[in-house]
Amino acid sequence: MSNKYESMVGDYCVVVNAIECYVAAKVTDFEYWDAEGSKFFIDTESDTYMYDYVEAAIILGVSDEQMQHFFVVHCCLGDYLDGLIGEKDPEAWDMKGQQLVVTYTDNSEDVFQIADICELMSKTEAVGWTFADLVKAEKVLQQQANS
Repeated sequence: MSNKYESMVGDYCVVVNAIECYVAAKVTDFEYWDAEGSKFFIDTESDTYMYDYVEAAIILGVSDEQMQHFFVVHCCLGDYLDGLIGEKDPEAWDMKGQQLVVTYTDNSEDVFQIADICELMSKTEAVGWTFADLVKAEKVLQQQANS
């Protein structure tokens, strides 16, 4: 097992828990939350609220570093989940405590541990799993979209 990403994935679990607590206590008409690049958003029945990592860290009561780690791990899972599940077609994935639970259209589930996520990050680390790498890639994508 790779311990290189263990604290990063641990921070991801902390932030996901903070998000779940926050939306349960503070967000009316909550529908879902997600992250794209370095932006975190909450959708309600009537509006979408978008936050950068500093704003998100403040409302969730986590550190800036934990929030940055959240974005990096979320990006890895979003882009490379097939590295864990193979050819299966996921309907949804979510952290439940210290486990990643992937649900499929037939209602079956696969459960992965922190070590599995760390291994996925190690296998795909050529992408560059730092927050600075994530922001850089996001800027490149924005430039491509604007040209």
